[in-house]
Amino acid sequence: MPARAEHIPRKDETRVFLEVYDVVLYVGIIDILQEYNLRKKIEHAYKSVQFDSMSISVVEPTFYSQRFLEFIRKVFPAHSIVN
Repeated sequence: MPARAEHIPRKDETRVFLEVYDVVLYVGIIDILQEYNLRKKIEHAYKSVQFDSMSISVVEPTFYSQRFLEFIRKVFPAHSIVN
């Protein structure tokens, strides 16, 4: 079953697009192939000194899963599901 894609204007856009497209999405999650071990914890600590600890890629698995689900919900809002 194809997904539904529609253009959502940014705040600075004045034109409204009403086109809706059927799309097929291929999604792969490769991060499950790596264990969050001592090496990853050290990498997180090192990168946290340089950058915002919440925005770096190496984070604790529970936080990563919450951030990932938040992203998916933002990209695919519930009201956009078509039956």
